Amino acid sequence: MNKYFNQYFKRVIFVCFLTAVGLMLLNIGLDIFGVFGFKKNIRVYGEERISKYLMAFRYIPENFDGVILGPSLSANINPEPVKEIRYYNASLMGARVQTMIPLLDRMLASKHQIKRAWVCIHPYMTQSNEMEGSLFMNTKTYWTAFGSVHLLRVYGFALIRWLNLAPNKYPSDQYLINGTNKFEPLFKGPDVEAKIEEEKAKLHSEDFEIAPIPEASLKELWRMLEANEIQTKVYFHPVPLPIYEDHKGSFSQYWEQVKLTYSANNPLITFENFNRSDFSFFTGDLSNYIDHGHLSEKGQQLLLKELSGE
Repeated sequence: MNKYFNQYFKRVIFVCFLTAVGLMLLNIGLDIFGVFGFKKNIRVYGEERISKYLMAFRYIPENFDGVILGPSLSANINPEPVKEIRYYNASLMGARVQTMIPLLDRMLASKHQIKRAWVCIHPYMTQSNEMEGSLFMNTKTYWTAFGSVHLLRVYGFALIRWLNLAPNKYPSDQYLINGTNKFEPLFKGPDVEAKIEEEKAKLHSEDFEIAPIPEASLKELWRMLEANEIQTKVYFHPVPLPIYEDHKGSFSQYWEQVKLTYSANNPLITFENFNRSDFSFFTGDLSNYIDHGHLSEKGQQLLLKELSGE
């Protein structure tokens, strides 16, 4: 009896081993994150933070010379019209400043160096004092590409998008190969003015305070960009004028605090305030927004011209 059981057990182990190796080779061949260099035109299907972090190993630095860093406020800016240099939009939904550090660090580890960067800044990004991103955005995540629950989830999202099974929740064309998240149909509210008034009432003085961890992260971000000689434009995201005017002092003081985190005088890193008075033609036009801060397609195109200097 033991003899037959041992033979059966060994066969089961061998079959399981072959199955695991086969699945691993299949995942390498599919290369859905571009980790292994087999695919050149890939996109996010789901699990955005893990996906973009894994893409930062090879896909982003090997196929793009510029990068956009920020939260959802910059995530839907499509840099494709910029002809001088090819940008990847690495912005993440709900990202804080500290989330950008491991993502940028991963890109900079490549021998293919990023040359330019746009960094979106908004008070939302510096409120949290948590070490966000540390759970998934670390070098151990690399093994996710060989086989994991997260990988299976991404395959699931990919099938849903490919087959157009839930177009209202998971549109097939939501993410572009340059990382842009075209979420306007998902986010657009029926009444932008009402959303802005709601946001005005929500803001308080503590929302403009820069927590210790985000402050240290800002300083580390500037250090990394400067050390790698990346020409960087740090910009204050244009806030709808009614919100800005209602909290003008707090917004102005906040921007000054952000600039104070960079003490050097290096022309490689510049700061651009898109809430200055002469930019009110943009912030005062509510058709540039789909809600209390995210930009409409019209707003994106106008801001892109400002960022690219066209």
